[in-house]
Amino acid sequence: MSALLPEPPPLRLFFALWPDAGVRETLGRLVRSLRRTVKGRWVEPDKLHLTLAFLGAVPAERLPELTAMTGDLDLPPFELALDRLEYWQRNRVLCLGASATPPLLIELVGILNSKLGRAGFPVERRPFRPHLTLARKAEAAWSAMPLKTSVTWPVDRVTLVESRLSRAGPLYLVRAEKQWRAMPEMAAMK
Repeated sequence: MSALLPEPPPLRLFFALWPDAGVRETLGRLVRSLRRTVKGRWVEPDKLHLTLAFLGAVPAERLPELTAMTGDLDLPPFELALDRLEYWQRNRVLCLGASATPPLLIELVGILNSKLGRAGFPVERRPFRPHLTLARKAEAAWSAMPLKTSVTWPVDRVTLVESRLSRAGPLYLVRAEKQWRAMPEMAAMK
């Protein structure tokens, strides 16, 4: 008689753009300046990210499939300019948004959603709107405001992230990452 092992709990997963140290430092300065004028539950700078696709609870045995999917996401690097603050009153969320979405970001989300859909994962049907959540339970007297100086984010990687919820807030673990290499002609131009 063999004992049945319990199934591992599902993993709470999402695909995201994860800022490098330089972008994270810039975002941290922006958050510190905003804390003086906007009340809210602020996201710690080391947890700031831009979600591409939220998967929710995923059986642990599907992690290798999603890790392989991450490795298949191959695009040239591109820049994302986050240039506006947005306050979503209904959700009480303060975000950093983009006036213009780079075509390569739209392509990345499209490829990702196609792969996820073919693998049987639910995909978001609403148009993708890039935003980086800065604070929750926020209070602001405006709905949108341009930044004096945009945050320029050189995007060169995509990550698969696990979110573990706790009383202290979410803990994010990068489970897989794909870094893109600059195309030879781009490297020559620098």
